[in-house]
Amino acid sequence: MGEFIAEMQERLLPEYEQMKHYQVFTPEQIRECVRKRERLFLNITKSHITMSDYLEFIAYEKTMHKALTEKEKLTGLKLNGLKASICTRIMRMYREMLNKFAHEQPLWDNCIKFSKKSAPQEVAGIYEKMLSYHGGDPQIWINAALWLYEYNRANIARVQDILLRGLQRHPASEALNSCFFNIQLKEAAVADNKRDLGDNTVSEQDIQMERVAAVYRNSLSNITNLDYFLKLLECCEDHAELTARLQHRIIDDIQTKFSREPALWDALAKRELRGFHLGDLMNMAENEDDAEPSEKKTRPDTVQVFQSRSKKRCIELCVTVYKAAVQQLQTQEMWNLYLDAMLALSRNHKSERAFIQQCLATALQDGHRSQLMHARHYATLSMILGSTDNGGEACVRILTEALQHDASLRMHELLLAAHIRNDDEPSVHKLFSQVRRTMGAAGLSLWHMVIAYYRARNDNQAKRQLNDIYTQACKETSPEFADLRCSYLRYLWHEHSPTKARDEYAKLAQQPPMSLQLHREMVNLIQSSKLKDLSTIKAWRMCYEFMTTYFGKREPSVWLEYIAFERDHGEVKSISLLSRRALSTLEPQFVSIFEAERAMAHVGMAVTR
Repeated sequence: MGEFIAEMQERLLPEYEQMKHYQVFTPEQIRECVRKRERLFLNITKSHITMSDYLEFIAYEKTMHKALTEKEKLTGLKLNGLKASICTRIMRMYREMLNKFAHEQPLWDNCIKFSKKSAPQEVAGIYEKMLSYHGGDPQIWINAALWLYEYNRANIARVQDILLRGLQRHPASEALNSCFFNIQLKEAAVADNKRDLGDNTVSEQDIQMERVAAVYRNSLSNITNLDYFLKLLECCEDHAELTARLQHRIIDDIQTKFSREPALWDALAKRELRGFHLGDLMNMAENEDDAEPSEKKTRPDTVQVFQSRSKKRCIELCVTVYKAAVQQLQTQEMWNLYLDAMLALSRNHKSERAFIQQCLATALQDGHRSQLMHARHYATLSMILGSTDNGGEACVRILTEALQHDASLRMHELLLAAHIRNDDEPSVHKLFSQVRRTMGAAGLSLWHMVIAYYRARNDNQAKRQLNDIYTQACKETSPEFADLRCSYLRYLWHEHSPTKARDEYAKLAQQPPMSLQLHREMVNLIQSSKLKDLSTIKAWRMCYEFMTTYFGKREPSVWLEYIAFERDHGEVKSISLLSRRALSTLEPQFVSIFEAERAMAHVGMAVTR
């Protein structure tokens, strides 16, 4: 073993001589390098070798390579020989490591990553070996093919071989099929489209397009995901005229297999918007069917398939497809796609604004009549009508009709908002009275809307209604209404008097459901008062008594807050008694929390002093 290491070190002597000659490192640094490598060589020659032994050596050599690169920048020297020797040594260690630990995929990835920079000619061979161990992952076949194709496009035959072997193992892999399709399409796009008419032969481009079509046909029998085929269509759009026949075939196939899929109709409609009219493909197919056999050899790029159309005409064709889709499918999902597309048009297109707004209005009206429009699109319709001078009544009528088949909370919110916008107080009160009885806590947002409405009106009738609503809210037994109880206290405190708020709090504090939030709200209101007389302190202390009575078993924080109150505003002599009460009241699992927080509070006070 020692002889082997000595031999390896001897082979490194020319490197050390160059380091010394070019003064890359000091003599001491070179000696340290010799010692370091001797230890690393010893690690990879022992009987039981681990991955970390190799990785440590590789990491050291990469550090050396980086140091040499920095020296080149600083001194202007060319150290290519030294760097090449290090790269060769790293590659050799990677090969040895992969022979011993071939099952570790990350090692292959690291080796390939390094090889792409240092020895790109080796990458294809490494991928081939990797596939023999990790060919169960389709992405590795894709990575291998893409690297080989990008490194040298003359290797297309080898790329095709890799992808075909990958598809034999993973025939249903969308990523693998898509990769093969894209590469073949790129080859077809750059292929020669000339052919010898005298010999009645096909061009190289025709042959390549047949291969693209073959990849598609193969995937058609193995893949059942619509999104995959839609992505193929998008790829074809980059070479629209070249792939016209293939586009027609794909559309014809997916219309047969996925005719009830909203995503298909949505994609076809958006193709119309981009200028790829389905009628052009159908005309091309009809012309080819009617043509003489000799004329069928005419290439699609000799006659333009997709005709040029104005933006307005493309929008009309897009809308036509959507209208056919919602009529055939009659689902809310399809209506959502239709309306979302119209909304996107209205946001993103500055030209043809009036026509787009007309299309949007028509779509919203038709969606309402279908009884399949989603609440979020009713919100859009409500916003549009609400922004017009005479749209208030129409908005209420439409939302009232929609409520008959969609009684969701959101629809009630929209209708209530429309009544509020119209300042129709009787309708607001009537609708709120209905939902209060039927929705309970689920309709809490409606309570907030009505309260905000009456507070904004601020007339005598509004004040009476507001008091009634708050009274009803305080009688509700759901915990969700705690926030409204707090709102009521704030309203009484600011709009009436602190005394009235304290009196109401004394009642609510003992009325289920119990809420810690209510007590803390009252504390905040009292704290906001500048007056700190005995009656105020007494009312303040009562809040903490309620908190400790109802929440003192499981909430250490209420005791800490009570103690802080007595320390800062009340009677300091009560603190020890409160601490004993806390320890005797809290459940055992919360005692340690209380003691820790209490100790922290003492430390904080000591620091501030």
